[in-house]
Amino acid sequence: MCRSINSLDILPDRRIALNWADGQRNHYHFVWLRQQHFHPAIGRPDQPSDAALRLPDDPASLEIASSAIENGELVVRWAGDDVVTRHDLAWLRRNAYDTPSRLGRKARQQTWTGREAAAFLWLDWSRLLEDDEALFGFEVRLRDFGFARVRGAPAARDEVARLAGRLGVLRNTDFGAVATIETRPPSKEERYTNLGAGGWVRLAPHTDEGWRYAPPGISFHLGLESTPGEGGESILVDGLLAARRLAARDADAFDFLTRQPFRFCADRNPRERYVARGRMIVTDQDGEVVGIRFSDRTLGVQDLDEAMIEPAYKAIGAFARELYSADLVYRHKLQPGECHVFDNHRILHARTEFDPESGPRRIAQCSVDREEFHNSYRQLCERLGHFDDANLILPNGALG
Repeated sequence: MCRSINSLDILPDRRIALNWADGQRNHYHFVWLRQQHFHPAIGRPDQPSDAALRLPDDPASLEIASSAIENGELVVRWAGDDVVTRHDLAWLRRNAYDTPSRLGRKARQQTWTGREAAAFLWLDWSRLLEDDEALFGFEVRLRDFGFARVRGAPAARDEVARLAGRLGVLRNTDFGAVATIETRPPSKEERYTNLGAGGWVRLAPHTDEGWRYAPPGISFHLGLESTPGEGGESILVDGLLAARRLAARDADAFDFLTRQPFRFCADRNPRERYVARGRMIVTDQDGEVVGIRFSDRTLGVQDLDEAMIEPAYKAIGAFARELYSADLVYRHKLQPGECHVFDNHRILHARTEFDPESGPRRIAQCSVDREEFHNSYRQLCERLGHFDDANLILPNGALG
């Protein structure tokens, strides 16, 4: 990354322009630079955490008395209070916010079909636990593809927490930090008896727990026991590819699903009264898809404006047809010691039906929230010297 400056210009619209030695030119508003004078969030050593509240300055009131490049820093002396702020040039270049610079820092999510996913490499469980460079490669796959395959794990319930813990603090749910997905016969009176993960009928592709305000982030499914009979295969679908196809084939449906929140509910037994609203396709400020929230089983009774009811279900149907396209389906019967790791804010998962009398199907499951994963990813990047990767803008997921 270029850190050398040829010149700087003070512009009349209250910006400083830095002209880099490699020909790039970036602009920084006075108010953006001035705010670094009070910025404990980025760990400035001269800012106590209990400093008095300081709101941003009125942009029109700011004037610069002098500015210069000194020892690899932009040094600005502010008129009025004679405050001096210092801005590391490499930091300024990494955080340039003009449109080309910002778009260039966005992580590039790569879509896949079922056939392509079936050719993904199986990563080694032990190496991911012991080797940070191997862990980095694993996290990059999750960052870019939303899905990674791992094998060679001990087929024991608590083992899944060892790998998940490398990505961050495990999310604690009403099942605890680690749960076992297993067939529960109808005679058992439990929350998920013969329902969803605890059943044996076919499940359509879905994201988990859309009825929570913030659904689980990175999900881990570790095979413990595989039914010897037919069926019981895990299915994964790239919701990002489905959303992009929808945008190309039915722009009206795509636009509706990116704008209109839907009501998701878990109200299936006396222990559930969960309700949350969220968009099925979440886009960022640039219109790029960053998250999916979709489940046929937990889509609640909708309370939209009456004029939106038919357009809503028409749009849902159009998206579902894309999601359930045969070529999107990755299918694999998890064997003991094999693990699927996937982004629940992008990848839909499902299961084929099976006969519970043929033998049990057991999978250890846990999850790590997206912010935990992104935090550990950035720390790992910095520890290994992958600073450009550490500075990438990562997708926010299905929050919205």
